[in-house]
Amino acid sequence: MELQGKKALIIGASRGIGEAIALAFVREGADIVIAGRKLETLNIVKEKISEYGQKVFCIEWDIKEVSRADGVMQKASELLGGLDIVVNNAGVIEREPFLAVPEETWDNIMDINVKGVYFSCQAAANYFINNGIKGRIINMASETGFQPSAMPYGISKWAVVGFSMGMAKHLYKRGVMLSSIAPGPITTDMMCWEEGKPKDFPNCFGTMGSPAEVADLTVFLASEKNQRIIGRPVFVSGGLDW
Repeated sequence: MELQGKKALIIGASRGIGEAIALAFVREGADIVIAGRKLETLNIVKEKISEYGQKVFCIEWDIKEVSRADGVMQKASELLGGLDIVVNNAGVIEREPFLAVPEETWDNIMDINVKGVYFSCQAAANYFINNGIKGRIINMASETGFQPSAMPYGISKWAVVGFSMGMAKHLYKRGVMLSSIAPGPITTDMMCWEEGKPKDFPNCFGTMGSPAEVADLTVFLASEKNQRIIGRPVFVSGGLDW
């Protein structure tokens, strides 16, 4: 198992890609803490993955509450008896067209997708460095982070791409590996996809990707097999980025 004995915090694990990552991690032998805004939904995920025999704990945390970031890292470490991996998967998207985007939508997306992820990275890095741990941080970017955009979501993912690359170069010298992933359209409710709906999409494969595909890549990036992939996101977009 690729993550046997590892201890991971997965932020934004209530559904979709985050839930798939939690499942993949326990299948590969990791003990995990899953974090999200609603304890009720986290507990549902916990029940789904409990059959694999790994330790699974829940922390209710809205990543916008950046003042709690250091405390969440410490709490996860206490629950697990250490911490090796932090996955930043929390994110939201807007539904309004550009000419109708209200300020509160902009603020919410930037607070979660940019500010929250940035300070989560900072807290994880400080935890690893202060405790002499060669830790791993994995950020969820997006293929939209490489496309011109007038929308808050796309702009926020440009930021994640940029600071992930900058942080990775800085942190590698301190023993921390930061990697990132750029999914294309994935069959999640964020994409307004529901079970049973067609997966058709105009990329090279003609279909949307699955959360499990992103989760499998996350496992690889978190594992010891990944020795050189840092910073610039790895695409899981079916050629949409070409």
